[in-house]
Amino acid sequence: ERRLRRALGNFAPLWPRLSLPSVAMMDSVPAGGLPAAAGAERDPAAQERDEYEKRVRMFSEFLHSNRATWEKVLDTELANHRCRIPVELKDLKKAEDGLDKRVLQQPVKYLLAWEEALLSFMKEVNEKTAKQLKQTLKLDIQGSFGRNHITPRGMNSTTLHHLMKVEGIVTKAGLTAPKLLQSMHVRKNLDDGHVEQRDHRDATAFVNSSASGAMPTHDSEGNELAIEVGLSVYKDYQKFNIQEAPESAPAGQIPRSIEVICEGDLADKAKPGDRVQVTGVYKSFPASTGDFTNGIWPARLIATNVTLIKDMTEAPFVSDDVKNIKSIAAREDAFQLLARSFAPSICGHERVKAG
Repeated sequence: ERRLRRALGNFAPLWPRLSLPSVAMMDSVPAGGLPAAAGAERDPAAQERDEYEKRVRMFSEFLHSNRATWEKVLDTELANHRCRIPVELKDLKKAEDGLDKRVLQQPVKYLLAWEEALLSFMKEVNEKTAKQLKQTLKLDIQGSFGRNHITPRGMNSTTLHHLMKVEGIVTKAGLTAPKLLQSMHVRKNLDDGHVEQRDHRDATAFVNSSASGAMPTHDSEGNELAIEVGLSVYKDYQKFNIQEAPESAPAGQIPRSIEVICEGDLADKAKPGDRVQVTGVYKSFPASTGDFTNGIWPARLIATNVTLIKDMTEAPFVSDDVKNIKSIAAREDAFQLLARSFAPSICGHERVKAG
């Protein structure tokens, strides 16, 4: 140690003075070596499962904190044959500060876990209705999206994997086609009632690993399998393009457009010419794995809700509207009030306005 210090003496301004371990220090090291850092050997898959379960518990507590209200919301939506349950961003912010921003930035981490918690809550509230569901319950995030509420021109690389709300005009809509969700397979040469199932997920599913296209040919015992088309489960699938409205496009520039993917109850909801407001996750779709890639992949918006603008502007009467109408009708000057409300920018001419 002394020799080493003398040899490095000339480099003292550049190198920190070394403190070599002594024999006593080396004797204190256990035979198995130094202990590993905390969490270094933790399985990433197990950590991801723990985070997933934590988000499930969080949303379950959020639902149970206002149980009566959510029971009423579920009953109303299911009675109207709607499987997408609205959740307001402001309610999420009240439950946990900053949660609304995290949902907009990383929606995939929350949607699947929260939908699982929602289904569990539905089974607790009304198990009979939960068993009769023809479609899985989905969440429809609503509220003020802030900078995530844009036109197709604002969709770029910075918005990838974010929850976006895009407004535009439908310019092209594809045909609605059935998409395989779960395939059923039976033994080809035996009629023993044995059935095997295989789930199919692609890039449109909010999962890290997709499993689609691979069909089992043999079972675990080596028997040849054949797909049973009639027993397999399907869902509707459609693509359409939305283009920014002419009044939103800058002067002298070509309007931008993006492609939207709709599945389930959202398919065939909009037709060309409709002005729509689409909420969804903006994801990239890499090409099949090859030896080379240019790194340029198409990106599409996976819709979680599609709303027609005309439905928003021409909304039906609600209970508050009916109350206001009845209160005005009960006034003695109802006719004079309506006459004054006609062309309010023009002063006077009371008799002309009254007709």
